[in-house]
Amino acid sequence: MKKLLKEYQSWLIENKKFYEHLKNHNSSLYTRFQPVFDVLNHLHHEFQENNEYTEDIEKIFQVGLEYINLQFFTCKVYLEKTFNSDFHQFLSYDQVISYSLFVEDLKYELIEKSIDYDGEELEKLSNYLQEIIEEKKEIPDNLNLYVDSRIHRVIKEDDYHFTGIIDIFVEIGDALGIEIDEDLEYVVGEDI
Repeated sequence: MKKLLKEYQSWLIENKKFYEHLKNHNSSLYTRFQPVFDVLNHLHHEFQENNEYTEDIEKIFQVGLEYINLQFFTCKVYLEKTFNSDFHQFLSYDQVISYSLFVEDLKYELIEKSIDYDGEELEKLSNYLQEIIEEKKEIPDNLNLYVDSRIHRVIKEDDYHFTGIIDIFVEIGDALGIEIDEDLEYVVGEDI
């Protein structure tokens, strides 16, 4: 666990400014990442105070850190490569990027749980979102409805309910008694 916490501290040092920019600009990406970030921060502080953990806590921490690290990496690649490090231009596409990340989460979940889905349709949706981002196309007003309708065509099971990592971390946060606080300070601890 100590190794994971050190990785988290390194990650936090590297990404705190980016996360704070997302927060200060009310980005939908901030809202997306907040449950995972809050749980990781809470577990980090709990370990520092009590120096105790369980295998479950270690697994939660590992999954959360891997997930948020990959998600931030993807966002930073968009920021640097697609938007030439222009944060405000990046923010104008944050909702589309969030949908794109959601589609990737969904694809992973469908494969992981062996759910029957239309891979070609999901790929078309993913490509459509990528095209908007990479070509900096005008974002349709009804993009949310379009994405939702396409996803309903992709999943062939009528009663399937997608529970992604974000949803799981919301539940974990609730179980840990974490209230999502927009003014919560994320502090890099000195001792692990």
